[in-house]
Amino acid sequence: MQDQVGLDGFSLDHEFPEDYDLEEEDDDMDIDEESLFEEELANQTAVGAKPKRKSKWTKAYTPAEDKLLCECWRDIGQDPKIGTEQKWVALWTRVHREFHERKKFPPYQMQSKRGWASLSKR
Repeated sequence: MQDQVGLDGFSLDHEFPEDYDLEEEDDDMDIDEESLFEEELANQTAVGAKPKRKSKWTKAYTPAEDKLLCECWRDIGQDPKIGTEQKWVALWTRVHREFHERKKFPPYQMQSKRGWASLSKR
């Protein structure tokens, strides 16, 4: 009898063991009732837990901050010396600088530590 060879070059007349198609024996373990290492995983996360960082979020914008930001954006965006075709980062850097200069004087006179990214997202 000749060995039959498949496309991949291996023999097709492989013999399987006698118990190949038999059902497996039942184990005593029921996976629905076992914890499946949940306690061990919980202990690992508790031991290796990092301390929480302090949030960098600031309070909501006040109406005065909103008004000042809008005025600065309008004035910087329509500056005839620079023009309206400014790069995004340059525009918001200038708005940030103007915002922090104007906040010191009437009618605003407020405390604000807003960064240029915060202002640009507002």
